[in-house]
Amino acid sequence: MMNSIAFRRMTGSDLDGADALRQLVGWNQTLADWHRFLELSPQGCFVATKNRVLLGTVTSITYDQRLSWIGMMLVHPEHRQQGIGRRLMGQVLAYVQGRGVTCIKLDATPLGFRLYEQLGFVPEWTLTRWQGQGNTRMRPLEAAATVARDLRDADWASIQEIDQAAFGVSRGSLIRSLARHSRRVLVWPSQGKIAGWGLLRAGTNADYLGPLVCAEKGGALALVQKLLVSAGNRPVFWDAPDGNAAAAAAVQQLGFTPVRTLTRMRLGPPVVKSDPQAQFAIADPSAG
Repeated sequence: MMNSIAFRRMTGSDLDGADALRQLVGWNQTLADWHRFLELSPQGCFVATKNRVLLGTVTSITYDQRLSWIGMMLVHPEHRQQGIGRRLMGQVLAYVQGRGVTCIKLDATPLGFRLYEQLGFVPEWTLTRWQGQGNTRMRPLEAAATVARDLRDADWASIQEIDQAAFGVSRGSLIRSLARHSRRVLVWPSQGKIAGWGLLRAGTNADYLGPLVCAEKGGALALVQKLLVSAGNRPVFWDAPDGNAAAAAAVQQLGFTPVRTLTRMRLGPPVVKSDPQAQFAIADPSAG
């Protein structure tokens, strides 16, 4: 059976099939996200196919040659328990390790957790996906001394510095790409030195809040409120680290409900350490 399945690098011609598989399992990414994965890592994304039918995918993004992120580990529901996911993981891990990257991370769903554990990944911390609504008549969470404003080109150096401090490594290409395809990108405060930033972008099933990075609670709340107003009455997904007590309190106060828990896992030495307390919302489980 496995001999009839081809495992190879992903190409642009695979993206429609990859997005159809994503739609089948109900994930929130879009076709634009698939294009982003291939643009950021043209040699580091892989597929499994049989008779030209796409059965599985996996992507990787390498940040600053210090950290590789594994994402979009998908296997068609009718072809699971055949070793396809393990083979795809073997390919992507061989690729990133062959580039000399020793620290590899991913956000594991409950379905994938056991496989990653068998491959040597260890848990770092957990996060929860919450679902709620954008609302133009939202009750204020907490009065902020200053308000957020829209991103300006001159803000990028500060944004990348803030993001790197929280995430642990520079991911400038990713966040700039996300910003270009977002509904709104904000920084906080509106005047003076920037201390936080966040964005809201469209997903297939719901708008997605994140990344949102700010170590100051008041600033994070100001960013959250203004971004959720921008969502109008659309549903919103918000992936928040469980260890960030302020974020956990905010999502519940805003009426969001938990959807599922994911586990951030690491393979290799902990040479890249992130700060969940500064991350009110992650960028995406597929990218960190």
